[in-house]
Amino acid sequence: MPSSSTSNYQHQTYLDFWLKGTAWTPPSTFYVALFTTSPSLAGTGGVEVSSSGTGYSRITISRAGGSWNGPSGTNQEYSNAADLTFGSPTGNWGTIVAAAIYDASSGGNMLLLAPFTTAKTVNNGDAAPKILAGQLKIARATC
Repeated sequence: MPSSSTSNYQHQTYLDFWLKGTAWTPPSTFYVALFTTSPSLAGTGGVEVSSSGTGYSRITISRAGGSWNGPSGTNQEYSNAADLTFGSPTGNWGTIVAAAIYDASSGGNMLLLAPFTTAKTVNNGDAAPKILAGQLKIARATC
């Protein structure tokens, strides 16, 4: 999985916080969502895996230091410290092409978007899908 991109919402929140002094409290927990059609950085146009009868739901990952490795390298890259395991599929999820980090367990604001290098098809009865430790990467932009 390549490094993620900051969503328009998160980018604007950062700029408003740093340049305008607009108050912002980051969420204490993040939620990882899976997509069969990747959303834009505006958080629109994507198709999240259906939670209706499929066993799918977003999973949580804490902001706590032990949840993330990094920063490392010239890009100051962070990555998930442990496997991120979703529930076992009880219906077909489709072909997963991207993951995103949100500030809520449903709905909410997309913060980061990470397209998959290789799409993964998840069907009813498959093992619980997981993003292996070190594979969800968050890095600063490089010029």
